[in-house]
Amino acid sequence: MKSFNINSTVKIRLTEYGKRMLERDHIEFWGARGMLDKFPYKPPEEDEDGYVKFQLWSLMDELGKYCGLCREMPFDTVILIDENDLGNVK
Repeated sequence: MKSFNINSTVKIRLTEYGKRMLERDHIEFWGARGMLDKFPYKPPEEDEDGYVKFQLWSLMDELGKYCGLCREMPFDTVILIDENDLGNVK
């Protein structure tokens, strides 16, 4: 068994649904505070293979609420984890 710190980075591929939800949540949050002009939405940067980076805790916080049985997924179910971020269980 290996350990993984939720502060470490993972890579995922967002679905179109996930992209829309990130943008919608950003606009709702900053728009409700009248600060959308100061903090305009910027989509996460995709690498050449279409993956975006999140700290695992941030991914759970931002998109976990959209995951569930029989629901449209906000990201592909394969999550990439750097082997260097895996530790041995003591």
